[in-house]
Amino acid sequence: MTQKDTQLSIEALSEQLYQVLHEQESLSEHDVEALARLELMIETKLFMEDSRENPEEYLLERFQSRLLNFEEEHPSLSAIIRRISNSLSNIGV
Repeated sequence: MTQKDTQLSIEALSEQLYQVLHEQESLSEHDVEALARLELMIETKLFMEDSRENPEEYLLERFQSRLLNFEEEHPSLSAIIRRISNSLSNIGV
């Protein structure tokens, strides 16, 4: 199987997965865990591919993306961490 065939196969399977998930009203705990493992596997593969080209830029982008997600999910905690960080920076740490 060529890389192009593999890519097309992955795209078709991901579309099928999307359709199945879209039709579900709720997911079981087992389904959520399986999807989390799948997400981790995909992110790891993408990281390996992207990091070969420009690892520093990729890591910075991923960090910024995770930081934005964290700030959206935990705004009050993010504000506290930001104030602590600014205070430490102001005293030279």
